[in-house]
Amino acid sequence: MYESFYRFIQKLSPEFKIDINILESLLKSKEVRKGEFLFHKGDICEFVAFTYKGCLRSFVVKHDKEYTLFFHTENQTFGDYESFQKNKPACFSTQAIEDSEILIFNHQTMLLFEKTVGGQKLLRLVAEDLAFLLRDKLLSLLIDTPQERYLKLIETEPQILQRIPQYYLASYLGIEPESLSRLKRRVYKNQKS
Repeated sequence: MYESFYRFIQKLSPEFKIDINILESLLKSKEVRKGEFLFHKGDICEFVAFTYKGCLRSFVVKHDKEYTLFFHTENQTFGDYESFQKNKPACFSTQAIEDSEILIFNHQTMLLFEKTVGGQKLLRLVAEDLAFLLRDKLLSLLIDTPQERYLKLIETEPQILQRIPQYYLASYLGIEPESLSRLKRRVYKNQKS
C-alpha cells in the first residue's frame, strides 16, 4: 500500500533499511476531505506527514488575509516540525484543498527511524530538503516579482496549476486574485509572441 513512500525513502537514502512489517504496524494512513484542517495555528502539531495522494496547503493569516506558504502534493512531507518536536504551538495551519490521503508519523515512528541503521541520515536529508524549500521560498519572496514566481511554478510544477483554486495561487504568489488574472494574460500574451 505504501509503495510511493518506500520509493521516496529509497531515492533519498538508498542505504536506509528497515523492517517493513514493523514500519507498517506504526504507519497510519488518514483520509482527509477537501477543506478539512489537519491542524490550526496555535495547535500542537502531533505528527509529520507524507502526502500519499491529493493536495494540501500550509498557510498563515495576517490581518484577516491568508498567505499560502506551500502546496503539498504527492510524495512530499509536511507538518510543523518545531511544534512536533518541541510540543510548541504551530505557527501555521494546514488544510486539504483536494480529497487526500496522508501517512502520519508520530513520535513512536520517528524513534524507530532514528534507531534504524541510516535512519538519522534519512531524517537529516528530509530536514535538509525542507530547509532548502524554505530558503528558496524566502529568497523568491524577497527577490522575484510575482510574475517570476509564477513562471517558476509553471517550470517546476506545471501540473499543480490545474489542481489549486486561483485564490490560493494568488495568495501563494503574494498578489490579489484580480492581479493574478492580469498576470496570466500577460504571460500568455508573451508566450504567444
